[in-house]
Amino acid sequence: AMGLDRVIKNYFDQYRSKNILPPFLNGKIPGKLITNLPRKGWLDFIDSKYEVRLGGYLDECIELNDKCFAAFDHKTRGRAPDSIHKAYQLQMDVYTFLLEENKFPNRNTAYIVYYIPKKIIPEFEFEFEALVKEITTDPKRAKSVFHEAIDALRNPIPPINKDCEFCKWTATLEIR
Repeated sequence: AMGLDRVIKNYFDQYRSKNILPPFLNGKIPGKLITNLPRKGWLDFIDSKYEVRLGGYLDECIELNDKCFAAFDHKTRGRAPDSIHKAYQLQMDVYTFLLEENKFPNRNTAYIVYYIPKKIIPEFEFEFEALVKEITTDPKRAKSVFHEAIDALRNPIPPINKDCEFCKWTATLEIR
């Protein structure tokens, strides 16, 4: 997927330089590509109380028509998803939180585009369907999960629980 990510990034950069959206996004997103992704898309937040950093690389960022910003992420899938995976939802919550903390106004909106392979045409070119999903994000949830993770990592490892799926999984790895 990393190779495909690079190809998609180069494709988007062609349109960024023209200050327009790639044609397949016209009418699906009310805005334009941000003209200059800071530090190649890297955003972070330093929590001085906990003395930890939360960060992530945005695939893309959209400047919406109302001058707010929205995270935009690329996903490759074998078929259209029935719903937004909870890990993707948390990822977009975190990106919205990071945009907020880095002084990019937002309206708790993010976009995921799913690239779904359709066929290979004779010249060995791949044809994809691009499915764009707008999602509502919750940056407060991202901050809460971040703090819960810090607390969990700073506490001693809990005893093994026979009903815990993670404990069962780690027992097969013999890492405890």
